[in-house]
Amino acid sequence: MLCRPLVLALMLLAGACGGTSGGDAARIAGISQRLEDGSMVDASQMVPLVTAKLPESAALAGVGVSMWFEERRSAEVGRELFLQAEIDAPTGLRGRLGARVSASVLLEREDEASLVEDVTIAAGRALAVLEARLLLAQDDEAAARRLLADEDAELVILALEWVRERAPVSFAPATAALVSHEDERVAGLAIECLGYAEDPSYARIIIRQAQLIRRGPTREAYRALARLGGQEALGFLRFAAANEDDSILREEAERALRAALVGDPWRRSSPQETATRLARGHR
Repeated sequence: MLCRPLVLALMLLAGACGGTSGGDAARIAGISQRLEDGSMVDASQMVPLVTAKLPESAALAGVGVSMWFEERRSAEVGRELFLQAEIDAPTGLRGRLGARVSASVLLEREDEASLVEDVTIAAGRALAVLEARLLLAQDDEAAARRLLADEDAELVILALEWVRERAPVSFAPATAALVSHEDERVAGLAIECLGYAEDPSYARIIIRQAQLIRRGPTREAYRALARLGGQEALGFLRFAAANEDDSILREEAERALRAALVGDPWRRSSPQETATRLARGHR
């Protein structure tokens, strides 16, 4: 994520994020601008300017992308630009993605820049989202590994969601490296993925991190330990259930301990549930 004066926030409606992989750039079929009254006006004059600066993408080469954006200004933020890009999902991936795939970007800028420049930045990020969405839907493990190493927390989160559903065991070492990520959402998802690693030795990594993270990831840590099992995990859950100061987290620890003892920890999503979530998009 970029820091102010340029802050880029990705909001994925039915998409994911990813880097470029070489090839031709996507084809922008059209750009529209949404006005304050909700009406749309044609902004196709921007197409050649934006296209000229787009990165190459093998996954999106020749794919027609429709875009619209809305510009707002305020004394507190300056310019706020919302852009949405959408494509038709490839026929073979519609079972997982749905008929249309969209990605949205919110760009906030305190300093002055041309509207075309900001639309170009937002379009590039949205296309990166769409590209990786397609790659992950094809279970491209190389792309998933690249995303896990990305500096953008949003990209890492999307890769972790794929790992959680598709390959938590083989990606366990890469996932373990993310449990101390500075973004709490990344840390929580990494811990959750490790819970499916089928290797109790990862409990030690989770336990070490559980003492440093906040409520949400702590809950995931307890649940992950219940899934992993083993004496080290059980010992920590017993300690947490007896000594956790926060009443909500203490209940989570007690619940995780019971689940671990009866051998019925929280299950993973079924293939049908996974397909439904992928078609619906990022939560």
